[in-house]
Amino acid sequence: MVRSRGFTLIELAVCLAIVAVMTVALLPGAMEKYQQGKINSSIEQARNLIPVCEIARTKAVSSTVGANLKVTHTYGSLTNWSKTADLQNLLTADYRLPATNPLGSNILVKFDSQRCYVAVDLPFKEDNYGGYTTENVGANTRIIITTRPAQSSSSAWVSYQKRILHEETTR
Repeated sequence: MVRSRGFTLIELAVCLAIVAVMTVALLPGAMEKYQQGKINSSIEQARNLIPVCEIARTKAVSSTVGANLKVTHTYGSLTNWSKTADLQNLLTADYRLPATNPLGSNILVKFDSQRCYVAVDLPFKEDNYGGYTTENVGANTRIIITTRPAQSSSSAWVSYQKRILHEETTR
């Protein structure tokens, strides 16, 4: 009997079929982990941009001195979602901000007088993703990363602190 060398066509077809079945079974889970990693990186990148946004929010664009020698500052504003290039224009050249996140979408920022907001656009729609504030934009979900509002030192807060210090239960 003559011994053949190599593999037969049937053996190769069976091996390829096994590899194809394993790929179909394992690929969706691997792709989901890959997508989750991109989302987590984008959220972390947005968190890292918050301090830079705070610098732009609190930086005085111009100052004027009135007749009573009182200084009035004018601050920049980004009331609508804007690309990071607009934020870069409010800062000095020392800051280099990325334009896109790992998901491939533009990084969007805005701020008001109290806090900054950085957005991460997800390529799918899901409400309350990861406990973050979200809004729907077309067929996508926008995660909004923000800072906490500054605690006020108003008279109500001072009264509350006095009540705690004097161990009052009711007033």
